Amino acid sequence: MNLGSKIKKLRLNNNLSVRKLAEQVGVTASFIYQLEQGKVSPSFSTLKSIANHLHTNLSLLVEEELPEEWLIIRHHRRRNLATDNPNLTLELLTFLGSRDKKMQPIVFRIESGGENKEMDFFHQDREDFIYLLRGEIEIVSGKKQYRLEAGDAAYFIFESPTVIRNTGTEEAEGLWVISPPGI
Repeated sequence: MNLGSKIKKLRLNNNLSVRKLAEQVGVTASFIYQLEQGKVSPSFSTLKSIANHLHTNLSLLVEEELPEEWLIIRHHRRRNLATDNPNLTLELLTFLGSRDKKMQPIVFRIESGGENKEMDFFHQDREDFIYLLRGEIEIVSGKKQYRLEAGDAAYFIFESPTVIRNTGTEEAEGLWVISPPGI
């Protein structure tokens, strides 16, 4: 992906118009448009300002290929998040590189009969996506309860999960994605 395409993608991901980004950077909207089309090249200081206003790293914009550790987390490099719950294991999937990330993926495991009621390390005004890889769980969100089996997925927008419990006879494992990150 060329520089202009990267800038455009990041601009759109940040919900910025060409005019708004140009205003923030101190250039014309025409310059940003031409830059995204690959018709002009920015000065180093302009490129630094663009990266700053797009909440990214300059190297992310100019490198041909991103380092593997920015894209892939190998199993042996995952790190556990400390919890007070002995029935719950959380593995943060933290990608390297200085980028403002839009989501936080977590691998969770809950022992049979275990539950997690205290999710104080999560924040309000978020969206949650949960995909259950194996086992059975029940999720309480607001006044409703939802049951998931292996292969099921849930997406919460207006209310966040407040309790997750393993209702099966084996350990439950799943992928939980929170957006925006708050851990």
